[in-house]
Amino acid sequence: MKKTLAFAASLFLLGACSSDGYTIRGKIAGLDTPYVYLLRFTGQAEVIDSAKVTKEGFVFRGKAETPEMVYLSTDRQQPFARFFLENGRIEVDGSLSAPADIAVLGTASNDTQRAFDERIASLEEEFARAGSERQRDSLRKEYSRAMSDAVEANRDNIFGVTTFMNNAYAFLSPEEVMEQIALFPAEWQQRPQLTALRESTERKLRVSAGHPYIDVTGKDAEGREITLASVVGNPKNKYVLLDFWATWCGPCMAEIPYLKADYDKYAKEGFEIYAVSFDSDRQRWIDTVEQQGLKWIQVSDLTGFRTPAAEAYAVESIPANFLIRCSDGQIVATQLRGEALATKLAELLGN
Repeated sequence: MKKTLAFAASLFLLGACSSDGYTIRGKIAGLDTPYVYLLRFTGQAEVIDSAKVTKEGFVFRGKAETPEMVYLSTDRQQPFARFFLENGRIEVDGSLSAPADIAVLGTASNDTQRAFDERIASLEEEFARAGSERQRDSLRKEYSRAMSDAVEANRDNIFGVTTFMNNAYAFLSPEEVMEQIALFPAEWQQRPQLTALRESTERKLRVSAGHPYIDVTGKDAEGREITLASVVGNPKNKYVLLDFWATWCGPCMAEIPYLKADYDKYAKEGFEIYAVSFDSDRQRWIDTVEQQGLKWIQVSDLTGFRTPAAEAYAVESIPANFLIRCSDGQIVATQLRGEALATKLAELLGN
């Protein structure tokens, strides 16, 4: 990677940015469009500015009222680089043929992000070479510490906030996320990044273990509406797994062998699955269910993540699941991946 920075420097508190505005100078090999666009994403792409592309590259100038994550694009939609827009001089260098290696440097947050990315990439390379589970476990802990240290040292700037947001649910429970949000300066807690995370976490808390399930409705392949409540209320069922998945989701498909084994073993003991697909291609969904031999309840409104069920359960990534006890409608566990579901079912249903 270009312009390597020492990782240690990335953990120091960042200094204030220039109040004179920003200048972004870019030189990207393979950039043959007449204009390049500066975007922000707030539900959809919003063009902040455009710059003409010349042999020397492109230049943006402006003033950032508050730091934010932005993107560069050639078509107003698909970005090829992302960085922090903050006042100061920002340099963008690289090639469209290798967007992951495009370097964005020049201001405190962007320099810190670049150094941090290089540190994480190094850990990922070590993990790939690790020869034992003990080594991999050690690297996982080091990865977690790197994330935690970076956030702790940068709670008053956009790098720290963004790093926390991107990794909050990977390492923390919803309760811990709320505790961590409270540690950021009051100014940052009121900004959209953390207010949105707080609202999302509050929704997650409402569907965490120990809370009552929320009823949702979906249509099966024949168009018949099936409510989750009808499945939980079925006297034959003792536990219902509400499972969010999609045929296009690799990790979801990797879960299927585990789910099939658990269903085959525990269906007669009172275990049922209510699977909500985030597919939009009806035929692909139906064909996959048939080809994979999925015997449990399948529903989808074919709207992807926009389904009301996703909002009700604060699902932002899949696979995701919630194990519901039918006797009282309580959620007893969440995010049971791989063999974890079998272990939990053995605890609850025996065998």
